[in-house]
Amino acid sequence: MKDFESFFPLLKEFLGEVYGNPEKGLSIYQQKYKALDYYKNYKAKPNSYLLILKSVGKPVGFLYGRKLKGYSYIYDIFIKPSYRGKGLGKALLNAFSLLAPPPYRADVHSKALKNFKKWGFRELNSYYEDQVLWHLVEATTL
Repeated sequence: MKDFESFFPLLKEFLGEVYGNPEKGLSIYQQKYKALDYYKNYKAKPNSYLLILKSVGKPVGFLYGRKLKGYSYIYDIFIKPSYRGKGLGKALLNAFSLLAPPPYRADVHSKALKNFKKWGFRELNSYYEDQVLWHLVEATTL
């Protein structure tokens, strides 16, 4: 990634929302998934997509997803709270749908579940991990 320094505050805000504390989220993301290293060193690869939404040159939202065998998976999607309610999350999903085929799956925290259902996802399962209630969701179209 060319400009991780401008992206990092957005990622930190996202993780704070998911895990209730940005430092806890950063720790889990790095120790368990090596995700900070992954984002910092991200290079576009076939079937891997990091879409960053900017306003006045600064990141205000992002989606990271991959095309996997049999479905496309959305790992992370986030819009800064001050930019929500304007259709930007749906716009990121639509952009992803142009790059990766259905069906679409994601594991989402409870706060995000309402939006995913609004976007046409249905819940397949739920489980606890890292003290967070996660919901596996799927949509056949975006």
